[in-house]
Amino acid sequence: MSESHLDEYDRYNFEYDKYLYSGHSGKQRSKREVSEHTNHFDPSGHARKIVTKLHNTEINNKKKEAAKPKS
Repeated sequence: MSESHLDEYDRYNFEYDKYLYSGHSGKQRSKREVSEHTNHFDPSGHARKIVTKLHNTEINNKKKEAAKPKS
């Protein structure tokens, strides 16, 4: 196919689309935008889950102590 009918702007658009619609970028983002808007590593881990678990364990232990018959 001859590209003699394309001007410099058409070629620019084709080149730009190649990067815009590149694999696995999603939502028509460029590769730079995808790398900026990704999930980042959290060094504290699952802190919310751990705190909730410890809090619930403490409450359950207090309930058991209160329900235990005293001798």
